[in-house]
Amino acid sequence: MKHGNEELIRCVKEMNEAEYLINTLLLHEYRSLLDDEITTKQALLLELIHKHQRMTVREIADQMEVSSSAVSQIVGKLEKMGYVKREINLQNRREILVQLGPQGVAYFTKQEAVERDIIERFYSKMAIEEIEQLRSLTLKLQKIVEEELRKP
Repeated sequence: MKHGNEELIRCVKEMNEAEYLINTLLLHEYRSLLDDEITTKQALLLELIHKHQRMTVREIADQMEVSSSAVSQIVGKLEKMGYVKREINLQNRREILVQLGPQGVAYFTKQEAVERDIIERFYSKMAIEEIEQLRSLTLKLQKIVEEELRKP
């Protein structure tokens, strides 16, 4: 698909700036409800555990592309704060299983509430057809990016 290069660049920059502004405004609006004490790496680790329910330190390390010792350090800090809990895998006693702790569950409950509020306050102002079109275009872009990044 060929576009006028300058027009393409202008459109994408305009979309990126709008998305950045939207995210900044939403972050400012909902900052008090979300945890400031969580670092980006900690949040990524929590997302992985939330998605998979329970994971070994090795699985987390592979997904995050860091060492097991780096994961163990992050898990240690999160465990002290109550976000995760560790237990020995009874099927393989050398493995440590990590799952969400009470603070971790509360973290995702708050995130879900914020997401629902954003949907009800902002997305609901658009027609369902517009939302479906936005979803479709976003998923199409995701697929293009994934395919392009897989190429050698």
